[in-house]
Amino acid sequence: MAEKGRYMELKRILKDLLHKKDISVSQLARATRVPRQTLDNWLAGQEPGSLKQVKQVANYFAVPMDYLCFGERQPERSIREYEDEINAGLFEVVLRKVKHKGL
Repeated sequence: MAEKGRYMELKRILKDLLHKKDISVSQLARATRVPRQTLDNWLAGQEPGSLKQVKQVANYFAVPMDYLCFGERQPERSIREYEDEINAGLFEVVLRKVKHKGL
């Protein structure tokens, strides 16, 4: 089990996301189907009991679960960092006219 203070980030970040999106806890509860009491508990600093519920809220705000719970963000990679993966193979594309067969 995580140490108690770690979920203080959840409290802070959830409050911030609610403020930025300008929605109430009730609106978030309806949109995510996470009970309002559960959200109120998180906002009071309690540890979440369900990863599924955390995931629903993270998805709603389009943030990673690690960020929502702990404030940890993965550094975003630029397209340049993916070049090796993109260019890992050679590809040949051949275009040719084919006879159209009736449907």
